Amino acid sequence: MIQLEAVTDPLSQESLEIQASILNSQPEFNLMVEHKSYLEPLELQEENRKNLAMGEKMLYIKFRNRVAGLLTYLPDYGPDHYPWIGLLVIHRQYSRQGLGNAAVHELERKFQQQGTQAVRLAVQLENKAGEMFWTLNGYGRIRSATDNHGNQVDVYEKRFG
Repeated sequence: MIQLEAVTDPLSQESLEIQASILNSQPEFNLMVEHKSYLEPLELQEENRKNLAMGEKMLYIKFRNRVAGLLTYLPDYGPDHYPWIGLLVIHRQYSRQGLGNAAVHELERKFQQQGTQAVRLAVQLENKAGEMFWTLNGYGRIRSATDNHGNQVDVYEKRFG
């Protein structure tokens, strides 16, 4: 149904434009995370630089050979040594078709094949749709925190096995 494809150069102009197109199709999400509804490709470039320096991996979620979403993760977050899902955004044109669920399950399979015991992520407190999505996918809230944008978040975890 979907394929997860590694983004070979998340800093290229083409990739930044694809990322901006996906993110800007979900302005409510941008407002929650970045505090503005529209993001310029060059703004994403600086964010990508920081995330890539921490070891982040970026994947395109492809559906019928078209890029339908973005998924980012840190394979090993230094402070706790868990993999963390950083971003899951489906282009509005493809939302409500199960692509997010399929992408999460595919990434979880990858983690399990590597022997990972659990995966974590953060959800902004006002992101009720995100809270419901992750809860329905088996993630449970373990604590509250502040993200790198200064937002209050709940940290969720899913254990395997």
